[in-house]
Formats: sequence, C-alpha cells, structure tokens
Amino acid sequence: MTDLANGLVTGDGTKVLNVEEYDKFVLCIPKRCKTIFELDTITGMRYVEVQRLYENPKWYSESRNQIILPPEAQKKEKQKLVKRTIDKLPTTFPYIFEKFINGKEPPERSSWNRDLARWSLKADIDPKVGPKTPRKTIESWMLKAGIPEIEIYSRQGHDPVTSLKHYQSLSFTDYEMRDINKRLTEWGMLSRINA
Repeated sequence: MTDLANGLVTGDGTKVLNVEEYDKFVLCIPKRCKTIFELDTITGMRYVEVQRLYENPKWYSESRNQIILPPEAQKKEKQKLVKRTIDKLPTTFPYIFEKFINGKEPPERSSWNRDLARWSLKADIDPKVGPKTPRKTIESWMLKAGIPEIEIYSRQGHDPVTSLKHYQSLSFTDYEMRDINKRLTEWGMLSRINA
C-alpha cells in the first residue's frame, strides 16, 4: 500500500510530481530516454499513446502545433471520442517532437516501469514515478493553475468525474503553485495574465 502521507499521490496511488521533483527526476534520466519522458509529461498522453505516436508521426501537425489522436491511437476500449486533440503545446515542441521521432523507440511498458523505478531511486523520489505519473502530473498542474476544465478534459480525454476522482485530494503548497504557474507559462500552457 502506498504511503499517502509521503508526497503527492492520487486516489489510485499514482505519484504526482511537483516542479522541483520533476526537474530532479529528469536529471536522472539518461539522455536517450529523456525526450520520451518530457514528451509524455508535456502532452499528458497515456504511455501506450506515446508508443503509438512514435509509430505514427503524422498525428502531429507542426503547422498547428497539435497532436490529433485518432480512435486507434487511444487506449481505452470505452473511448467514445472520434479523435482527441492535444494542444497548448510549447513553442519548442516541434524541436522536442523531432528529437522524439529521431530518438530511441519508447520501450515496452514493463521495461519503462522498471526504468522509472530505477530513476526514482536515483533521484530519491518516493513513492516512485510510474507510467501514469507524467499524465497525472500535467493534468493536476493544469487544473490547479486554473486552466479551464473543459480544455483539460478534452485534451486528456477525461470526463469531470474521472478528473475529480483522481485529483480532488491533491494540494500543492504556495511555493509549489508558484513553480507550477511559472513552468506552465514557460511551456506556453498558461498565459502570463493568469500566472
């Protein structure tokens, strides 16, 4: 059982990172895998969707700086969306995407899970980072920063009930919120007016 008192953890036991932990964790990832984790966090995609994006780079529109996931990209059997658009991507995303496509293929989920656990240990992050951490981290940051919920739900492919179930118990400190607002502004997801 996950120790809920030790850090930010969702109702299902998934570790959510604050900005300081995110930066510390990224420093422990080998260069060949760093872009996979960064892209996964920035997009908030499910890991299987990241794997499928690697195989289907045409899903990214550089001119619109959006990823448009067709139904076959989405993991969920119950998925009802015809497509899901992932926007609010940083202006530097074309560079990140090019590094991703030209880099190492995302490993199988079991290997990725072992890698994340090893890097968590190296970064002294407990509970450990798991495959759901990037997705739940960015969604929680966006919700807490005040980005309109409808934008987040459509981007993540969630409904309000799912989002509430995952994030209602998370609470960031004032310092963590300052860092989150700053990072989301740097990434172009939050306007300077809101930050």
